[in-house]
Amino acid sequence: MIDDSVLVHDWHPVARSSEIGSGEVRQARLLEHDVVLWRDSAHLHAWQDLCPHRGAKLSGGKVQRDRLVCPYHGWQYDTSGGCVCIPAHPGQPPPARAKATVYRVTEKYGLAWVSLGDLAHEIAPFPEWENPSFRKVAAGPYRFRAHGSPRD
Repeated sequence: MIDDSVLVHDWHPVARSSEIGSGEVRQARLLEHDVVLWRDSAHLHAWQDLCPHRGAKLSGGKVQRDRLVCPYHGWQYDTSGGCVCIPAHPGQPPPARAKATVYRVTEKYGLAWVSLGDLAHEIAPFPEWENPSFRKVAAGPYRFRAHGSPRD
């Protein structure tokens, strides 16, 4: 796990916004963390890719009625990350601890941006994005080994 406070508390692009349509689920990896991206009828969401019930990857699930459904036992999570339905026990309220880890997510410049930590700032301005004299070219992703801070 990367535990660099500069990186953890910053925005990182993880996908093109156009790749995550309404009702779609997608997996991403950010700073050695598995992330599930999913879109309900109105918003994009980013969570830890882990069902709190049995540890299944939520990215293998599906979106139903604006809820993310775990592929293992079908537990349903609302947009806040809280479990709202256990299909095996529909009349039983889910336990309070059945809550997914929710990350900050936003869309800007045609990309989905995620932060794993607490932010003190917005995404850096990119004024050329709106300027029609600049051509936008989607490239990558490219894998490379790098580190943003000095190591001991």
